[in-house]
Amino acid sequence: MTAMDQPHYRVAVLGAGMSGLCMAIELRKQGIGDFIVLEKGPSVGGTWRENTYPGVACDVPSHLYSFSFELNPDWSHAFSGGAEIRTYCERCVERYGLTPHLQFNAEVQTLTFDGTHWQVSLADGRRLSADMVVSGLGGLHRPNHAAIEGRESFAGHLFHTAEWDHQHDLKGCKVAIIGTGASAAQVLPSIAADVAQVTVFQRSAAWVFPRMARDISPERRARYRRFPALMRLHRWLLWLLMDLLGTLSLRRGSALQARLERRARDFLKQEVRDPDTRRKLTPDYAAGCKRRCISDDYLATFNRSNVQLVTDAITRIEAAGIRDASGVLHEVDTIIEATGFKPFDIHEYVDIRGRDGMRLQDQWRHRVESYRTLMAPGFPNFFMLLGPNSATGHTSALIMIESQARFVTRCLRLLAARDAQHVEPTSEATRRFNFRIQRDMQKMVFSGGCNAWYTDEQDHNFTLWPYSALRFCAEFLRLKPEELKIEH
Repeated sequence: MTAMDQPHYRVAVLGAGMSGLCMAIELRKQGIGDFIVLEKGPSVGGTWRENTYPGVACDVPSHLYSFSFELNPDWSHAFSGGAEIRTYCERCVERYGLTPHLQFNAEVQTLTFDGTHWQVSLADGRRLSADMVVSGLGGLHRPNHAAIEGRESFAGHLFHTAEWDHQHDLKGCKVAIIGTGASAAQVLPSIAADVAQVTVFQRSAAWVFPRMARDISPERRARYRRFPALMRLHRWLLWLLMDLLGTLSLRRGSALQARLERRARDFLKQEVRDPDTRRKLTPDYAAGCKRRCISDDYLATFNRSNVQLVTDAITRIEAAGIRDASGVLHEVDTIIEATGFKPFDIHEYVDIRGRDGMRLQDQWRHRVESYRTLMAPGFPNFFMLLGPNSATGHTSALIMIESQARFVTRCLRLLAARDAQHVEPTSEATRRFNFRIQRDMQKMVFSGGCNAWYTDEQDHNFTLWPYSALRFCAEFLRLKPEELKIEH
């Protein structure tokens, strides 16, 4: 296909998860129909399509983990399961007429700015171009496989939670779970009763808080359908409560942080009977420095006779199982990696080349930074939803996504109003933004040097937003043309 023959769009959106769908809906709401959504998989849903492990669920309340413009009165549980969220995504596609814009099995390999447009190359050889590219690929996209010697020698089944092998029956198996983060906290209670034995390998203990999970009654769902204002009020109360308490609890040395840590220790003492196991499950860092877990049944699962906690480091994987640093071989026939995802890494699996062939990978080689969490100097008309420093450790990411999507459409309107072609941030504005972010990051517990996935080797936090979600929304209410390069 020649450049003259290839399709061209006003906007190319990458990914059909929550970010990509939100962007597509915002474009439709603004009357922009000339766009395409490129999705590598066979359907929408993003992380909720990829993650199908037992117990998978959102750790944000259902009525907050939904779009503000598409509230759902029919959530069946206070914390929705993955399948229910995926159904919600499919309903959004139908309701907002996105089907004609969706292109599945379209994995993007390269993005190249040719001075006028973005040239997009797909893994299957197809090409297209666009005036603007919006990445909805998110900051947690690819599974983080454990770098352990001997993986290839294991004689049993080994898979990541995000690549769950549903053909493999765990009933009666001897299972190892590597990791004790959010996915492990959901998987362990879901499989413990069926397996013969499960050995959990812990590198560092997680702060675990009660989830207080509950079903939403049919009566309450009917009430929300009849009185949508009540549902919206409930959402606002959830937002304000989580935003206020969450932000305060993440401030270094705050009274609320100390109180939450006491609550977590009390919960641990209440749930785990064995003192030695309790000691091993007690974190040695500030709550929030790493991602906090919420679960009603994770800790109690360690009371089971068939559940073992190992805190010795893993030395290697052998044919029969996992050998730890003390020399003990733990014989298992199944290994489950609950090791999360690689942090913001779009520049590693998509070759992105901006002005004058500049590679985003090279720009971020030493430090991942952005302008206002979604743009980078030298990359005109390129936006990243849930880009660097837009994640939150205390509330719904969808709040950030909606604000960023509206920011993108404001940029489109700015270009139209000025009869311009390209917009990108200045290097100075980008520098000032990151200086402020990193300065204020020091006031928060998640810059505490606890070796979290939030940070790089220099303890530079390129993942989290150090303020409230309300402030995020306020900062994104308007453009700052003086901080932008606008080209005609």
